[in-house]
Amino acid sequence: MTVDFSKGQQISQKPTKREEKSSSLLLNYSPEVLRDRFYTLKTPQDVSKLLDISYNRLAYHIYLVPEPNRYKTFEIPKKSGGNRQISTPVTAIKILQWKLNQVLQAVYQPKPSAHGFVPGKNIVTNAQAHAKKRYVLNLDLKDFFPSINYGRVRGMFMGVPYGLNPDVATVLAQICCHDNQLPQGAPTSPIITNMLCAKMDSQFQRLAKECSATYTRYADDITFSTTRPNFPEALAKIVTVEEGESIILGEPLLTIIDQNGFKVNDKKVRLQTNKNHQEVTGLTVNQFPNVDRRFVRQVRAMLHAWAKFGLEAAEKEYQQKYGTKSRFPAKGNPAFKQVLRGKIEFIGMVKGKDDSIYQAFLKKYQDLSYFTLNVN
Repeated sequence: MTVDFSKGQQISQKPTKREEKSSSLLLNYSPEVLRDRFYTLKTPQDVSKLLDISYNRLAYHIYLVPEPNRYKTFEIPKKSGGNRQISTPVTAIKILQWKLNQVLQAVYQPKPSAHGFVPGKNIVTNAQAHAKKRYVLNLDLKDFFPSINYGRVRGMFMGVPYGLNPDVATVLAQICCHDNQLPQGAPTSPIITNMLCAKMDSQFQRLAKECSATYTRYADDITFSTTRPNFPEALAKIVTVEEGESIILGEPLLTIIDQNGFKVNDKKVRLQTNKNHQEVTGLTVNQFPNVDRRFVRQVRAMLHAWAKFGLEAAEKEYQQKYGTKSRFPAKGNPAFKQVLRGKIEFIGMVKGKDDSIYQAFLKKYQDLSYFTLNVN
């Protein structure tokens, strides 16, 4: 036996094979039941019952397994330069997080302005809110996931509106965090960020209303827009400096970000007018959410390469050019056909399945697939 020093209780050194096999990926309870059980949590043992595992097994994985053995960590390149660290949990922790995520989805009440990791919402709904606006302000929160540490997660569970017992909050935060931060790659991380940002979302919604503006957030991507003839200085203003024009964020906006423990990524602040290209979460929004022309041209070029040179040659060229970018090393590179189909379906999601470009691309893809299959 080994002591769980956080509570002075004895726990098994390792779960039995029977316990390991008994694990289910999802909890067989309705959202209403999960919500009620969450708010009645009083002890760490209550947490283990909620997650449908023994306390011994829960404690083993979150306290006794060495932290380096709980996650696989790797880096992927950022579009803006540099690398982003991704930490994905090993199977045992991942199962715990899947179950806890199911509970938290039942508990969290999304703010109208939150569009990331919210059922029924996506980058299209986020962009739609800012279509046909005179001004669009974009900014990113710096080091979004890493800036959320264990203490903040634990404090959130203890604070309003959840009000959980400190011992319960400790266990929940231990399940969610790795290396004293929220791991980007864990099933629970997206919902935790939304829960932590709920207060900020409410504050920004009020500020936007005062400024006759619209506010939305997609993860760390914050957007304000307005049809007013002049952009509200409480949000941002353009000043002239020696190097040209610079965007200075308003004090009310910066104060809210600071109060919520975040910082602005100064390199990603943009104030766009309707006289130029306006973009929100990667989509053009001057008239309506639309795919960037360069993306459409890339899909057309991929279809052309397949038709002209064959699938094998197109695959080879694609892997040489893009194969090493932004991929989980253990999973290898996705096939050219898989990537191409995904890009075509993305166009369909944004432009609609009745769109002529989507239908033309899909037909071309199906024709090439049929021809390739019959030739081989």
